[in-house]
Amino acid sequence: MGDRPTSLSFIVPPHSESFGLGQKLSTRSYLDRLVAYARAAERVGVVGAFVYDFPAAMDPWLVAYDLLACSPTLQPVVAVRPHQEAAESVARRVADLEYRFGRPTHVNIVAGATRTSRAADTDKVAARRRLAEFTGELRAELDRLRYAAGECAPLLVTPSSSTPGVVPADCVLMMARPRATLAEDVARVRAEQGVDRVAMLVGAVVRETEEQAWAATARMYAPDRRQEVAGRMFMSQVVSSEHTASYALAEAREIHDERLWYGAPMRGIDAPKLVGSVAQVSDWLRSCLDIGITDVIIDLPPDPAEFGHIGDVFVAGS
Repeated sequence: MGDRPTSLSFIVPPHSESFGLGQKLSTRSYLDRLVAYARAAERVGVVGAFVYDFPAAMDPWLVAYDLLACSPTLQPVVAVRPHQEAAESVARRVADLEYRFGRPTHVNIVAGATRTSRAADTDKVAARRRLAEFTGELRAELDRLRYAAGECAPLLVTPSSSTPGVVPADCVLMMARPRATLAEDVARVRAEQGVDRVAMLVGAVVRETEEQAWAATARMYAPDRRQEVAGRMFMSQVVSSEHTASYALAEAREIHDERLWYGAPMRGIDAPKLVGSVAQVSDWLRSCLDIGITDVIIDLPPDPAEFGHIGDVFVAGS
C-alpha cells in the first residue's frame, strides 16, 4: 500500500493449542511456536506484539519476557486489568523490561471482555471510571520514572467502549467494522477521547487472486466443533461493547464491505478477516487510513507462514 500505518502489530500466540481452547503445549513447543511467529512477523515489518490475558492464559508479563528474549525488535503490548494490578507495580515492570532489553514495553489497559474477567462490581460506568483513574496513576508513575518522553517512552493503549468516560491513553483500539460505521466511530473516539492514534484489529487472508484467497479462507477456517462450543461459551459471557458489536455484525451477514468476512468471529472469538488479493486488501486498508485509522493490528493467523502473504499488502506500492 502507498501509505503505511504508524505502526504494524500482531497478536502473540498463546501457550495452548489455540486461544481459550485445547491442552497446554510442551514448553519447547510453546517457545518454538513463539519464535516462529516472531520471526515471520519481524520479516514483514511488525513491531508491536499484543499479549492478551484471559483465564487460561500464561501470565502476560512472562509471555512479554519470553518475546523480548527471543526477538531483537518486537515490542510487547501487555494487557493489564486495573482490578488486578497496582499502577506502581506495572510501571516498575515496564521500566525494568526496558532496562533489561533496551526497548519499550507498552501497556494495554482493559476492563475485561467477559463477566468472569472483570471486577466483581458489574457497573460499567464505575469500571470505566476506574480504568481512567488507573491510566492516570500509571502515567504519573511512568512520569516519576522519567518515562514521560524519550525514545523508549511506552504507549498506553485502551480499547474503544460505548460506556462514556475519558481514559487518558495515547491510543484507542477498535475491531475492524464496515467502513461507514468505522468512520463514525473513529470520529467519535477522537472527539471524546482526544487521541491522535486509533488502532484497528483485523485479520487477513491474502493471495494473488480473490478466488485463491477465499479458497484459502475455507481451508484455514473450516468449521470446528470444539471451537464453536468454546466460542458460544465465550459469547455467553461477553460484556465488552466491541465484542458485542462484532457479534451483531456477524449475525447480520457473513460478509460486509465485499471483503470483511465475519465467518470466523461467528464461530469463535476471532476478529473479522479481510479476504482478497493484495490490491483489494491494500485498497481496503488504505481507505481505513483515510478515515483516520493510524495503526493496524493483525489478528493471529493459524500459521506463521501467512505473514508472508500479509506482508505483500504493506510493501505493495510503497
